[in-house]
Amino acid sequence: MILRAAYVLNLKFQPMPNWAVRVHKNGIVEVGPAKRIQGETTTDLGDVLLIPGLVNAHAHLELGHLAGKVPPEGGLVDWLGRLLPRLRDVPPDAPEVAEAIEAGLAAALHSGTTLIGDITRSPETSRAAISSLARRPKVVSFGEVIALGTLRDRLAPALDAATAPPPEAVNLEIGISPHAPYTVEPEGLKACAERARAADLPLCIHAAESKEELQFTREGRGPLRDFLEAAGVWDERAPVPGCSPIELLERCGVLGPRTLLAHCNYLSDTDMELIAKSRSSVVYCPRTHAAFGHPRHPVAELQARKIRVCLGTDSLASNPSLSMLEELRFLRDVRPDIEPTALLDMATIEGTVAVEGLVLSRARPIGGILGGGYRADLAALAIPHGTTWKNAIEHALDEMRLMFVMQGGRVVRSLDGIG
Repeated sequence: MILRAAYVLNLKFQPMPNWAVRVHKNGIVEVGPAKRIQGETTTDLGDVLLIPGLVNAHAHLELGHLAGKVPPEGGLVDWLGRLLPRLRDVPPDAPEVAEAIEAGLAAALHSGTTLIGDITRSPETSRAAISSLARRPKVVSFGEVIALGTLRDRLAPALDAATAPPPEAVNLEIGISPHAPYTVEPEGLKACAERARAADLPLCIHAAESKEELQFTREGRGPLRDFLEAAGVWDERAPVPGCSPIELLERCGVLGPRTLLAHCNYLSDTDMELIAKSRSSVVYCPRTHAAFGHPRHPVAELQARKIRVCLGTDSLASNPSLSMLEELRFLRDVRPDIEPTALLDMATIEGTVAVEGLVLSRARPIGGILGGGYRADLAALAIPHGTTWKNAIEHALDEMRLMFVMQGGRVVRSLDGIG
């Protein structure tokens, strides 16, 4: 299929007028001026900006059954206290969990998301549910590890479950997710980092998410310590790191170019220097960040240090939807200091490189860029007729109307019945 559009983003993320993209199921064949790329199968998408598919770099699909049941009120620790009993009441293999995963993937794809970084408490069951779906975004499934206090003996089986070969399925890869610096002890963090490196897997961890987390890792006390004691998992053998969460991750070898740091709402200059030096990526979840009342996110400071920042939704337990379009719309409203091109970068190529692990030399193509040899993951946003190249991206984000979605060379959404 050849797709022609009013504007197509080139390799430098510049909108090029009257360009076209030739695609097949194995990826993008070529991109360039429409007068050069022609054929009988050309489809004119009209007044749209054709971009790479959107990337949700941080989600918890299996928590979708909790949508609206645990509102993010009263701070993170209070929310965790209300979330935990509900998680205990619903086993990972419950039908509502598989249904939530399926519904979340369908909704994400329908809103232009072609790649998701998903955190799962139960890798075997969630990956089976994901692999059973023919039409869905690509998923990098991060198996979660919790190993602190009375739960420290869970480290080895959790790591084995996280790294077990997934079901044979197209567009499903795996990674490791030590949950957070307050739920995995230093030795466990080291083990997760070592396993990720040995198996050449990406790693994702919640880090510097709350003020309470900073107090816990520095002093070993506060609301998070109280929460862990009330949950019956704390014991006095659990070490107190005596430093910031980011410093702890650096000491344990967790930071690195294949590491995603989810949230990073509370960072010092030293923390940001460590992240930059390690080439780790940061996943910012704007609507969840706002729902918990955190202060202004340091996204601009991170980007000024050349740190890769991508975007995620987090779960439906803390966010009204898994739509990256709605995430972008919200961020455009609350952070006018972020340039439109930077917003689009965060929602596409930055997320792709972060989630897929900064490995660009694999035999199978990755997405995130409209160029020959890349995966055919595309989305088209409407723009007003007559839009100039200078403001094509800005108008596309103002309109925020999705007209077309292709994932892996297959048309999955078209408002005009294309494909």
